[in-house]
Amino acid sequence: MTAIIMVAGVGSRLKKQVKHLPKCLLAFGGETILSRNVRLLGEHGVKEIIVVAGYRAALVKEELGATARCIVNPFFRVTNSLASLWFAHQQMDLYDDLLIFNGDVIYEPQVLEMALSAEKPVTMLIDTSVVELADYRLSIEGDYVVNQGKSLKDEQTSGEYVGIVAMHKEFVPMYLARVRDLVAQRERYDMWWEEALFEIRDEFRVKINVVDVNGLFWAEADYIEDIERIEQWFRTGVATRTKSAPKIAVGDPAPEPVA
Repeated sequence: MTAIIMVAGVGSRLKKQVKHLPKCLLAFGGETILSRNVRLLGEHGVKEIIVVAGYRAALVKEELGATARCIVNPFFRVTNSLASLWFAHQQMDLYDDLLIFNGDVIYEPQVLEMALSAEKPVTMLIDTSVVELADYRLSIEGDYVVNQGKSLKDEQTSGEYVGIVAMHKEFVPMYLARVRDLVAQRERYDMWWEEALFEIRDEFRVKINVVDVNGLFWAEADYIEDIERIEQWFRTGVATRTKSAPKIAVGDPAPEPVA
């Protein structure tokens, strides 16, 4: 199993709160998000960990030390997460299972265990308890993703995407080939790394499975409300979900890439 942690973005939506720090270096419970992710992966038997950095990459490398490999996307200010993944793809084992997740996601260990034990060739984690307050939304039929995006209406939404995808080794070469095609051939530097999955689904009718983490704690540190919720969970073991910050709709320009 190889794990890729995506931490290249500036994190502009929390710029006032994080100041000069990459979001992955925010600390909760005495441990940064990045160090906690690396530790949990190691405790669950993941030996190969690649971190894709960009903004303040030197700080990320310092935090990692020798615990993981660090690949840098030097064009992080003008590219999105697909380009960051492309910088790392040559370091990946084509014949290994692959776990990719956004580096600002924090979760209880059972969430990681569900991703690592996913049985289908490609699996996205979803939380079906979050619909009205969902940010990036998934629409599913049965156990498969049929539509996605920030602009889905509540009645179209099955739950919120958790920011974690697991791929079995038989699917990895197809995925990395699409990443190479999109970046190196089609110059789609503006795309999210997940969008390569949706292209494969639509072109080859490959099913993207989902695993539901409903009932487990997770949060993606995008807004100040997320930070408050994470802090509440570390203090009390429970957290109330609220988010009053405005959403960015699909097609709207983001001020900075966020992954």
